[in-house]
Amino acid sequence: MSDTTVAKAINASSLAELSWLDPAGDPQVRGVVALVRRDQPALAFTYAAESVARQVASSSTLVLALREIRSTGTGFRPVLIEGTPRLLEDPSGDLFVADLLAQELRRFPPSRLLADSLLLMREHWWYLPRLVVEIDVASIRPVPARDDSTSHLLVVANRDRPEVAVARLRQDHDDVLTLDVVGPVPDAGPAVLFGQDASFPDLERWSQWQYRGRWDGTAFRVLDAPARPGLGPVPGVLQRWRRQRALERRCIEALRRA
Repeated sequence: MSDTTVAKAINASSLAELSWLDPAGDPQVRGVVALVRRDQPALAFTYAAESVARQVASSSTLVLALREIRSTGTGFRPVLIEGTPRLLEDPSGDLFVADLLAQELRRFPPSRLLADSLLLMREHWWYLPRLVVEIDVASIRPVPARDDSTSHLLVVANRDRPEVAVARLRQDHDDVLTLDVVGPVPDAGPAVLFGQDASFPDLERWSQWQYRGRWDGTAFRVLDAPARPGLGPVPGVLQRWRRQRALERRCIEALRRA
């Protein structure tokens, strides 16, 4: 698959899942909106997520899963993209505005409330500075699409890299999950079972949850379970305001440190 084909698939995607190993060697997963810069995958973290962005950028291997089929374009293809990260610090926001803002406004509607005009950009200046992680693509392979809320991503730490597979949660017996794994079954190791859902097409609600534990090759032994999997309730006006103020405060604090 060529760089332009990868770029086309990403531009036509909606939500994605990013997997990596943290410095302790444990698997981590985060829902993201993948962007494109110079025909390569890119992730644009706000400074509120500075610690996550730097951890992602310091890992040796990233796996980006494009599986969500809702709100996608005609060029979308469900794929797993594996590669190495490269960090571009953009505390001024100039790079983000020039290369990536238009993509984010088009594909992530909540950003329009913060940066869809010069007036909004001036008012929410703290939203524009970014930590941009570009991915130098090493391999690409097809992956089953996410078709319902039982479809999760199983990420296992193996040989200093995240091994990723699609898994359907079939049964939950307290501390043991029974999974139907699609395709090659990962080897045993520390693992995360990650799920996410969102309200389409506005993406106002975006929930992410994960089970942490160990995959033994046949079952998932849970050490830490999410409090409430699934899509959360519709936020009220006050909750929306508090959420935006918290994002603003975290961004400004991180920018001051930077």
